[in-house]
Amino acid sequence: METTSYIERRNELLERIGSGMAIVMASSHKQRSHDTEYSYRQDSNFKYLTGFNEPESILVLTPENEVKTTLFVRPKDELAELWSGKRMGISKAQELLDVDDVHSIEDFERILPELMPGHDSLYMDLFEDSSEVVKMLERCKKIQMAKRKAKVLLPSSFKNLRSEIGRMRLKKDQNEILAMRKAASATLLGHKGAMAFTGPGRNEREVQAYMEFLFKMGGAQGTAYESIVAGGNNANTLHYVNNNENLKDGDLLLIDAGAEFNLYAADVTRTFPVNGKFSPAQRDVYQLVLEAQKASIAMAKPGKTLTDVHKETLKVLTDGLIHLKVLEGSLEENLEQHLYRRFYPHGTSHWLGLDVHDESPYITETLDEYVFEEGMVFTIEPGLYFPATDATLRNELQGIGIRIEDDILITHNGHEILTAGIPKEIKEVEEACKTDYKSFL
Repeated sequence: METTSYIERRNELLERIGSGMAIVMASSHKQRSHDTEYSYRQDSNFKYLTGFNEPESILVLTPENEVKTTLFVRPKDELAELWSGKRMGISKAQELLDVDDVHSIEDFERILPELMPGHDSLYMDLFEDSSEVVKMLERCKKIQMAKRKAKVLLPSSFKNLRSEIGRMRLKKDQNEILAMRKAASATLLGHKGAMAFTGPGRNEREVQAYMEFLFKMGGAQGTAYESIVAGGNNANTLHYVNNNENLKDGDLLLIDAGAEFNLYAADVTRTFPVNGKFSPAQRDVYQLVLEAQKASIAMAKPGKTLTDVHKETLKVLTDGLIHLKVLEGSLEENLEQHLYRRFYPHGTSHWLGLDVHDESPYITETLDEYVFEEGMVFTIEPGLYFPATDATLRNELQGIGIRIEDDILITHNGHEILTAGIPKEIKEVEEACKTDYKSFL
């Protein structure tokens, strides 16, 4: 297990919290129904700081102590491991995870009072699990009462840890970028396979199953989020996840899906014809969205912002809607009055990383917008949505929903499209639809 980057991250966080202390908790298992659980997924921030994937674990950072990093993990347990799988245990965690001290999670309540003195505040995630915050408040109250006559400094305020780690996660290191490349590679395989597999009469869920199978065949652990596989007018529901309708000849299929590798996400959308050939109206709208994405990607370079990207998208899409006679009036009037929102209601970008909507902030502590720097990763995803129920649209436009999305890495002098190999030019999309899907097996 590579520990250097985790040590560096913990050291940076120790500097950020100053005389405070931080408590970072692993995810717990989530109940699915009765006595079954969802597949376990580690808390992103805990993973970011430790690389450790087991539940019932807690990391404590105490910059004012001689022992600065303390990890609490599940002890080895032969019976529990028989039922639920191997545990790393205390000694192996001490050896492999390179923290200062490791204890059993069963000793957390006993040892916590020893770690608190000397720190004026306590950092933890205040919003993810309110029950854990309440528990920690109770623990602090007991410790304060027990030490009320002692001449020691104890935490007297709670601060949100998520924002501090979020700022750190804005810029990806080389290990993170490598993981995101692998997620992108598996995503490429799945999307190309889906284009080849799709045809009239197939069901959305069949396409989803084949695509997600290819994600795993490509080395991914699974999906980074719930896949959207939306045929025809379903694409005009932005977060359509039912994925259970038959695909029709003449319709488009919008797929918004990405693979996950070592918890790092890819996030890609492609839209293509179910029968492999764009109609003239579909082609016109698709080309407009593609031109908007290309213009926006050109803005992705150091010194620019997500707002710069979004404004470029709005300009190209709005101008195109006027030329399609969907909107009337001047470009300036339509932009000023936000008339495009009827057909383009969402933003163009979001941060990407350990979470598909990475938890990094968009505004600095001085209330300025973050400017792009080398190592930042985000999406660019313009779209146009023409519901079948909109009687003001020409018949040939009704029911068309198109989005094109790629993952962008800022480099020292520009950008790299991590998902560039997934077909999106009209000609290459139609060629991909003709491919024999069995060639991916």
